[in-house]
Parts: sequence; C-alpha cells; structure tokens
Amino acid sequence: MTNATKTLALLFAGTVALAAVTSLGGDGPSSAAFQGRLLGVDTSAVQAVRIERSDGPAVRLQRSDAGWAVAPADTSATYPAAPRAVSQLLTTLPALQVSAVATRQPDNHPRYGVDSTGTRITLLGSGDDPLGALIVGRTRIRRPQSQGRAQNPMQRMQRRRGGTPITYVRVPDRPDVYSVEQGLRSVTRRGIEEWRDRRLWAVDRTAIQRVDFTFPGDSSFTMQRAAPDDTASAVGPSTWVSRGDTLSGGEASSRLRILASPQADGFAEGTTPEALGDPRYRIRLHLRDGSRRTLRLYPPFDGAYRATADGFGYVARLSAATWDEVLRGRSALLRGG
Repeated sequence: MTNATKTLALLFAGTVALAAVTSLGGDGPSSAAFQGRLLGVDTSAVQAVRIERSDGPAVRLQRSDAGWAVAPADTSATYPAAPRAVSQLLTTLPALQVSAVATRQPDNHPRYGVDSTGTRITLLGSGDDPLGALIVGRTRIRRPQSQGRAQNPMQRMQRRRGGTPITYVRVPDRPDVYSVEQGLRSVTRRGIEEWRDRRLWAVDRTAIQRVDFTFPGDSSFTMQRAAPDDTASAVGPSTWVSRGDTLSGGEASSRLRILASPQADGFAEGTTPEALGDPRYRIRLHLRDGSRRTLRLYPPFDGAYRATADGFGYVARLSAATWDEVLRGRSALLRGG
C-alpha cells in the first residue's frame, strides 16, 4: 500500500469515526441520556410522586413527617403507604440507565407504548414543583442467545424461562424512546390497594414471650416461651409450652412467623372497626418489654376473615386458607398432635 493510499484510508476512517461521534454524541437530549441517568433526581428532595395510568385511576404518594401516604388522585382519602414499595420506587427510577435508543420518530410511540397509553410518573418537590418525569411503556423479555443445542427437555425449559426484561421509556415532550434493562411493572401496575401498607404490626419474633388464644367455648389456651430454670434440661429458651406440655417446635414456629408480622390480604372498604362488634377469635401477643399486640378476627366472608388490630385504623381481610392454620386448637400444637 502506497503512502497516498494509507493517507486516504486514514482520512476515511477518521470521517466515519467523526460521523459516529456526532450522531451519538452531540449536545442534544439523546446524548445526555447516554451520559447519565434518565432521571437525575435527588430523592431526598422528592415530596410526592404522581402515577397516571391510562387504564386506571391515578395514584399520588405523599411524604409527611409520619412517613409516606397513598391516595387516589380524585379523593381526599389517604392511607399509610407500604415503606418497601415506596423505597423500591425511589431507588429504581432515578437509577435507570439507557441501554439503547429504540426510535427517535414520534410516529413510532404507539408501538412502544410511550404515547397516551403509557404510564406517566412524575416526581414532585416542595410545592409540587416537578423534579422529573418519565413515560413508561411496554416491556418485553430478551431471551439469551442459544449456545448450541439443548441436550434435554430440562435445559430447553430453563432457557425458555430465562431472559432480561426490556422496558421502553420516554421523557415527556421529547421524541426519543429509550430501552432500559429493567422491569417496571411493580411500579406501574400497582393500584391504590397494592400501594397501601398491609402490615398490621411488625415485631421481633424472639421478643414474643406469650400468646393468648381466645376462642369460642372452652377451647381457649395460652402458649408461652419456656425459661431454662423452670423446665427440664432438655428444654431450652426457644421451647414453647402450654399447660405443662411441650409444644411442637415446627407448629409453634409456623404460627409465630405469621403472628410476628401479620399482613392484610386486602381491606374491607366502607367498614370501620367500631361497626364490627365482638370478635369470634382474639389473639394477644405479650412481648419482652411488657407491651402487647391484639388481633381480633370476625367470621369469614368470601374466603377471608375480617380483622382489626391495636393501632391499625382499618378493617383488614385475612385469607382464611392461611389463618385457619393459625386458628387450629391446642391439640395441633402438641408433639405428635
């Protein structure tokens, strides 16, 4: 190759490189998205989040001194929001990074679900000043490329289950549609009830010292944690007893796991705790520090018990399938019972 040919080749390569940098770099919003996050928002400044769906009521999350609350955008009702769900939202959205540009043509927005059918999420600061917004569109699963032929049906099934969620997003008032390697359905598809805090309470399981089960008739009983000095040497601090009988460790542990952090499966809307009257069942936890937690359950309806709890201002629905196990009598807790 002559020197002149080499020079021409270098000039051609430089021109191609410059064109590539110009098309992908530049100073426009497309390049800015590649240089950083889509929503470069300081989450400590976020005071509210507005989530607007095309196929459901809008949701508003609001920060207060007492924590986060959730409310339908068209009513004045507010409910405590699930801390973990809010934390997930505030951790996920500002950290989204562009994987690729899907399209720069507005005519293609419906294809990716980032038109009026998408979900608009707006982060708001003090005085409802917008800090950033994003339109979330469709999600697809990118399957891993096959590495040779699968040798057995199990391998083929595992490959079908694998894959990376790819979600299409767009910043409002900008045409570019980006793909991010993140599934966002846990944010976009939650309704009011899914955003509500479903914990009736949460205590350390090891702090529970005694549990009183008040049942109809003469079936009430108490189970309590045995202390090393009032039991045989084989009975340790984690052993539970009732009326002098040692209880099944598996049965006791299963109940304590649920009772330490009972979760509502839903809510009995339009019903107040005061309107329920006397409960059919009462379960009371006695904690190491002397405090108590009381759960009251009412006759099941439509597959769920209605329940109230100390410090919980709503009527919860508890799945009968789960709580029928918790409400089994004393004999089920005995070893071999």
